[in-house]
Amino acid sequence: MIQKIAILGDFNPIHSTLHALNESTRSIQKKLNVAIQFDWISTDIFNNKIVFETQKYAGLWIAPGSPYRDMENVLHAIKYTRVNNIPTFGNCGGFQHMIIEFARNICGIQNADHEETNPDGKDPLIKKLSCSLKGEQENLKLIDKDSFLYQTIHQDNIIGKYYCSYGINEKYIDILTENGLSLTSVSEDGNYRSFEIKSHPFFVGTLFQPALTSTENEPNPIIMEFVKKSLGLSELERINKM
Repeated sequence: MIQKIAILGDFNPIHSTLHALNESTRSIQKKLNVAIQFDWISTDIFNNKIVFETQKYAGLWIAPGSPYRDMENVLHAIKYTRVNNIPTFGNCGGFQHMIIEFARNICGIQNADHEETNPDGKDPLIKKLSCSLKGEQENLKLIDKDSFLYQTIHQDNIIGKYYCSYGINEKYIDILTENGLSLTSVSEDGNYRSFEIKSHPFFVGTLFQPALTSTENEPNPIIMEFVKKSLGLSELERINKM
């Protein structure tokens, strides 16, 4: 049976970044030599019960492209995968909404919101960056050597490519980390660009888009690890090496 991974997002063919995401899925399948069904599911029709219980999708990739058609539905999906230990990977808008969900449901910040969609919100966990990162790249330092990110890449520094204008509001960093969110990379000017929950099988968000540094012959290792975790391939590899 072909294994399936859901891509939660509102696909728009005018965005080259979403085509890059699709290209990375093809490279992953070629590299792993495994048939995997990656299906885009729009945010306004995504249904947790159908996707994960009926159709048995093994992982959730939250795509760039916010504002989403249905922000609340995206947050419900994130909560479902976080609570049910389903591998979850979010980039750009996905990263931003994983932060908001965590703030609302773990940190108790009920009004946690996104400045793009609610500029007058009481608690803007995601705020407009002082300098837009649309089409930009940064040198990032990996700051947690126990993280999934570092254990996957095995490098102290990486290049992150972006297409976004919003990031974490530094005002909320302490409460996020006190409640179990691990921040894993930082830009040269001191801004956090990725996070994870270590107690989860794979719950990783990156403000940068790994698909933009993925190639046909060398798929991005973070995407590769997400797919492996979703399909149980990492555990299979570990057993085979014993």
